[in-house]
Amino acid sequence: MLASNGAGISFAYFVGPLILLVFAAGYASMSMRIEKAGAFYSYVMAAFGRPAGVGAGFMALFGYLLFQAFVFALLGVTTNGMLAGFDSPFNLEWWGWTVISLALVAFLGYFNIDLSAKVLAVALILEVLAVLVIDFAILLQGGGVEGISFTSIFAPEVVTGGSLPLAIMFGLSVGLGFEATAIFRDEARDPRRTIPRAIYVSIGSALVFYVFATWALFQGFGGPAVMDTIASLDDPTALLFIASDTFIGPVFTHIVSVLAVTSMFACVLSYHNIAARYLHSLGHTVLPKPLSAVHPKHRSPFVASFTASIISALLFVAVLVAPTDIFTVMQWCIAIGTFAILLLLLLTAAAIFTFFRKHPELREGRWSGTLSPLLSGVAFLFIVVTALMNFGALSASGDPLVNIALQAVPFLLFVIGIVVALISRRRHPERYEHMHEQTSITSPVTTVDRASVDQPAINQEDAR
Repeated sequence: MLASNGAGISFAYFVGPLILLVFAAGYASMSMRIEKAGAFYSYVMAAFGRPAGVGAGFMALFGYLLFQAFVFALLGVTTNGMLAGFDSPFNLEWWGWTVISLALVAFLGYFNIDLSAKVLAVALILEVLAVLVIDFAILLQGGGVEGISFTSIFAPEVVTGGSLPLAIMFGLSVGLGFEATAIFRDEARDPRRTIPRAIYVSIGSALVFYVFATWALFQGFGGPAVMDTIASLDDPTALLFIASDTFIGPVFTHIVSVLAVTSMFACVLSYHNIAARYLHSLGHTVLPKPLSAVHPKHRSPFVASFTASIISALLFVAVLVAPTDIFTVMQWCIAIGTFAILLLLLLTAAAIFTFFRKHPELREGRWSGTLSPLLSGVAFLFIVVTALMNFGALSASGDPLVNIALQAVPFLLFVIGIVVALISRRRHPERYEHMHEQTSITSPVTTVDRASVDQPAINQEDAR
């Protein structure tokens, strides 16, 4: 809010996911044609070739690992602060809590995704309920001194106050991670049916929740006047806790502070699982083959998960020994990770458009095969340019050299991925040439449909 358009951020939380919903039509259609769990990496490969696909995979992998490094550090700091507020006897340095969370994430990642999913589900439901309890407490008590207004924070002068393009970039972030719907296709029971549904549900629910939650929260502080409250706070991030204290009470605020920690743990667990699946997919192609191993009992990519944990630990050590304060390093991780994912969205939109131009027989319609990737691609290009022009707001650095160096990291990762692919082609030509077998292109007629037509005596379950 401080870096973009203030109380108008609710509008950005509507526009950002809306752009992703436009993109989702092409993305969902692509997920039905490319039956590979690599998501962005697989789709770019299908359209632009193997080296470009591996470059995209490296950008995605390290983008999420950097996001994870930031949240791991934030989790440790937040846990330390929460326990200090409770006068807890458990006194550790903040990095001690991060080490414990690293170990827990590694433990959960070893098992079947169902276990992680249950932990995530509990954490997510509790977090959402806590926010909704605060929101409805504000609304049922008639809001703050200025009452409740349905339109004040959506007024043109509020929405355009500050940088609306930068706000839309932040709004886009609430839907990021939705590509996990395709990344986990190997572990889905019925990916052709569940992946498209999960894509739309995840993005749509983020849009509805964030718009409502922020609108209702702001009513407790006078709508647009919430910015005056934020400006007066030593810690602007305490806004939600102040609302909880004011409209419910300190006991519930303690509960919310605990859920703030569990939400961060859920976040790092999500990032870990996504990174592990990217490593698993790349292990089928250019990275060491053991990464593609699947646990015989838990059916989890346990080697890739363990490797992701090792990389996360090394990144965290780098954060600890960095010659600057922890909050600066965390902000740099946010900047690089955000920029990498934005570039990936742009590249994937271009890949989907190109793929269906090359294979018009696989296109279901003009909307999903042409207009969806084209319109969302234009929007992503606009947002990428906005990120470049406002990179200091992401990195929290006014040093041009620092910002240029941080901006270069995703491009460097892309180039490294291309180089790794070319080295693999030279050293392991047979494995490289069979890379396409890991990305099978299918026609709009499903395996079930073909079996039913060719052998009508076989029932649907046998066909599956």
